[in-house]
Amino acid sequence: GFVDMTQALRSPGSTLKPLVYGLAFDEGLAHPETLIEDRPTDFNGYRPQNFDRQYRGTIRLREALQLSLNIPVVALTEALGPARLLTALDRAGVKYRLPPGQPGLAIALGGIGVNLQDMVQLYAAIARGGVALPLRWRLGDSEEGQRLMATTSAWFVGDILAGLAPPPGAPANRLAYKTGTSYGHRDAWAIGFDGRHVVGVWMGRPDGTPVPGAFGADLAAPVLFQAFARLKPKL
Repeated sequence: GFVDMTQALRSPGSTLKPLVYGLAFDEGLAHPETLIEDRPTDFNGYRPQNFDRQYRGTIRLREALQLSLNIPVVALTEALGPARLLTALDRAGVKYRLPPGQPGLAIALGGIGVNLQDMVQLYAAIARGGVALPLRWRLGDSEEGQRLMATTSAWFVGDILAGLAPPPGAPANRLAYKTGTSYGHRDAWAIGFDGRHVVGVWMGRPDGTPVPGAFGADLAAPVLFQAFARLKPKL
């Protein structure tokens, strides 16, 4: 039978990182030009590694998010506290599933279950200047939204994500976007916005079995850019 994958709870990979950075900006913990250390770090027994197992040393937060580095975002999550991240997801209307035990720093790296519809709703809040509203299927009376972060913080996140180069061969749309790959290559994600629309792409198998070699940047990002190209009116 048909499985509605917009509602399936899956690991979002790195697509939660922009929320962490936005909250850090909001709390005054950092600025896009703040320097942060990207080097092997022990967070009370938790020792995350970067995807490529390399480290960049001292780096600007802007570059850390664009490169999707793991150590800096875990450090920011530790400073914020995982509970702050979960509170923000609640305010954004994101339903999530946590692994057993106390919520830990791995949340920032995708150690949580969310669905595609809610992730689009989260990115829409960033695109809207930090105000979260439920997605609507038709126009109607506007609802009062929940402020997720300050307008300035949301703008910083969008500006950083808009600095990412498009995938090779993709239409030259200037999008603020982020890709993600879940643990074990079970999910490939790409979510982005252009000022008018927000689009989310999830690729994987409904039963959650791994897709060897599946990366959000390689698989989902080109589809994201193609979707935005279809939204543009033909001249």
